[in-house]
Amino acid sequence: MIDVGLFVVLFVALACGWFLGKRKPKEAKKVTDKGIPKDYFRGLNHLLNDQHSEAIDAFADSLHVNSETFEIHLTIGNLFRKKGEIQKAINVHQNLLSRPEISPKEMRLVQLELASDFMSAGLLDRAERLLINIAGTNSEFQPMILTLLVDLYEFEQSWDKAIQIGAQLNAIQNNEKISKRVAHYHCEIAQSMMAKEQLQTAYQHYTSALDMDEKCVRASIGAADILMQQGRYRDAIKELKQVSVQDKEFVPVILPKLKECYDKVWASGGYLKFLIEQNKLSPSASLMMAIAQDYAHEDPNYAETFLIDQLRLHPTIKGFKELIKMQLEASQGKNSVHLHVIFELIEHLEHAKHKFLCRQCGFSGHQLHWQCPSCKNWGTVKPIHGLEGE
Repeated sequence: MIDVGLFVVLFVALACGWFLGKRKPKEAKKVTDKGIPKDYFRGLNHLLNDQHSEAIDAFADSLHVNSETFEIHLTIGNLFRKKGEIQKAINVHQNLLSRPEISPKEMRLVQLELASDFMSAGLLDRAERLLINIAGTNSEFQPMILTLLVDLYEFEQSWDKAIQIGAQLNAIQNNEKISKRVAHYHCEIAQSMMAKEQLQTAYQHYTSALDMDEKCVRASIGAADILMQQGRYRDAIKELKQVSVQDKEFVPVILPKLKECYDKVWASGGYLKFLIEQNKLSPSASLMMAIAQDYAHEDPNYAETFLIDQLRLHPTIKGFKELIKMQLEASQGKNSVHLHVIFELIEHLEHAKHKFLCRQCGFSGHQLHWQCPSCKNWGTVKPIHGLEGE
């Protein structure tokens, strides 16, 4: 697979060569006798020796800034930033800004790139000042400006500001991804309010999150937590059951809370009915285990038969462990010892497996993260399904 950085350097080299080839003979003679600057050949030499950073430096030195070379300089600056050489990127972009010949549109584009440089360097205050300054220009780059501001405030965990800018951005382009992000910002505030026992304010933020994104599972679960603390178990049941409509993959996550609520209102029949309905629509290990455990209160043999039938259709390590547990409770003597050994082995295997997976980047872990620690996307980490999961 071709390295992206190398591809961009090659592109810059070819662009430089093409531009230098187009220069007027009179102008070219001022540089070298053959019309091509020595820096260009120096850049090619670095490129052949896999010295990409040095090659970029040389190509940047070989070109004067004008309307024809603007895009090349912008590409060079972006490449420096992607390679982690932030100061060089800043120098390239600041050099472009100092040129009086660039147009207002080009200036806005360079300012955006410079703001990205500052953010990459951790100079968030400088990036914020620059973005706020150009945000009032009502240019065609307004969505890009607001997106960078949302990114900045998210990084700072300035959730109120992120919500405000996100709402402006959403009004411009009605972006589903932005709506999802703003919903999680409300959830972040709600979580902090719950820690301060300001339940009413927290509940309002969870409601606002659902207004922004009706599929926000986190907001429904958070709202149910507050209702449970207030003893409003029937209302909490409604919130938790809403998760099955928002995203069926999260149904296993809500089952412990849902069972607790149903136990509080003495309505176990409603709980079992929900489990059976969901298991028909989207089977999972947690659902079949919960159903089998409920059946076991009345008829352990029927519960075991049900679980065996379900495992034939949807084999999972978790379900097999539950089956061994049931058989262990009814066994004696050597059978009990053997089953206990098998149970421990399966338990170790289950603990070794990750329970959650980011659908965006593939990050996996044992805990549910509402924001992926790897790719930083919101709401992309979900329970793992299949043999090793649900």
